[in-house]
Amino acid sequence: MFYEILSKLLSESLLSLYPVFVKNIGLPLTLQTWSRCFSYALISGFFIDYPFVYRALTSSSGILLALTTIAHIYTSYRGFELLESGVAYSLFYVYPILILLIAHKQIHPIILLALFGVFLLVSDEKFNVMNVIKSPEGFIMILLAALTEAAIYFLVRDIKTTNNWNHVFISYFLGAILFSAYFFANSFNLSASKLVPKLGDFSKNLSSRLSFSLGINSVIGLFGYLLRFFAITRLDTYLYASLSYFGIVMAFIYGIFINGETVNLQKMIGALLIVLTNLVIIV
Repeated sequence: MFYEILSKLLSESLLSLYPVFVKNIGLPLTLQTWSRCFSYALISGFFIDYPFVYRALTSSSGILLALTTIAHIYTSYRGFELLESGVAYSLFYVYPILILLIAHKQIHPIILLALFGVFLLVSDEKFNVMNVIKSPEGFIMILLAALTEAAIYFLVRDIKTTNNWNHVFISYFLGAILFSAYFFANSFNLSASKLVPKLGDFSKNLSSRLSFSLGINSVIGLFGYLLRFFAITRLDTYLYASLSYFGIVMAFIYGIFINGETVNLQKMIGALLIVLTNLVIIV
């Protein structure tokens, strides 16, 4: 059980770097999505069980996992783009509760304490629920992101294999093919200046930024998802769902050290509530 819990905590620690990465890399989301799908599929392809993956890719669960992953990437990026981060995070982190509801698990009140901790952690004086009304598309997108996150959990569990590289490849292979085909088809009539926003000399650095994006995805993202899939297939549903809130605590810590975000009593209480919830459930 120790390694399963550790893999979940490490995966959340790695994947919570994504918001910081997306915010600072300066690449359009289409290129970020391609680099994510392409690097995941390419590297995992060296470690998969090919007969198993071939059968899984043509199964209903495999096809649904690939399509749901694409939908999750788009809806999560779009939702966080349209909504204030406090509202977006508060809505997105209903996904552990969705997992429990779909699995017909009884929801212990303590997990609601973790959700309240998320609210305290990500909200500030600019927090405005009215932004949800102003951006109904953002509201729908972030709820779909939470729903697809929960769906991925069950689809991965439904594909029975002890080699979690198989899950990574099945999840991202279709996205890698579709986005690669899209960029290849448009490579003759789309210059770099049309693919990216006008940010001064940014277009001159497109290749270096894209290379950096591929590198980050190949290390942080890939192993984050490998560890997450390892945890999905081995941890109890209730424990997995509860430990998911650890990611928002790590995002808070990264925000302090990388983006220089401020710390106040409210955020400290929110982080403490999440950590205490995880400790109680683990013990």
